[in-house]
Amino acid sequence: MDLSLILLYALAVIGPIMIFLTHYIVKGRGRDMTRLWFITFFSYMIYYWLAKSNGFYNDPNDFVYGFALLWPIAAILSFWITELLTKKGRFVPFFEMMVAFLVSVVFAFVLDGIAGIMNWYTYNTANVDKTWLVNPIGGLHMPSLVLFMLGVLMIIVFFLVFNVHKELKKRRIDETSATLLLAFMSVILGGALWVVTDFVLKLVSGFV
Repeated sequence: MDLSLILLYALAVIGPIMIFLTHYIVKGRGRDMTRLWFITFFSYMIYYWLAKSNGFYNDPNDFVYGFALLWPIAAILSFWITELLTKKGRFVPFFEMMVAFLVSVVFAFVLDGIAGIMNWYTYNTANVDKTWLVNPIGGLHMPSLVLFMLGVLMIIVFFLVFNVHKELKKRRIDETSATLLLAFMSVILGGALWVVTDFVLKLVSGFV
């Protein structure tokens, strides 16, 4: 196995460490962060799997699958930022979703930048190359729409973990069943978002 791929997977340990450290940021939310980790992983794994299966990435060593393990880091970081900014009553409606979206877009940009530097993969630009941009970090040609969609996917994750889960608890569904149900929903919604992404990219390619 490629050494850089091993290092990429090793970085995934940061997620569980952040779950533990959440105790020092917001007490009593460790279980929520564990749930956030799992739902984020399922959501991004199905998205990357469908994208790669449809030839969206030129990725012979499966680096994008390792990225699915890194996305929980962005999710937990988004939660931390939101909690720290709202400690003194600065909360505004949908602020949590806004933070999650912005952090995710930046995170996706950095991941693609690192991928460009390390030559981990490239995007298949055959259909929509005129609509893409060049990542200044690593020079990778990347689709701007996918950055946006990865941010939208994080909004979906946060909605499932913090809003849908609350509704499930009101119906007295136990934690294990609720988490499994959320995982199933995350797979469905992550897949649906890829279908939307693919449709829009093909639609755009017809106009350029």
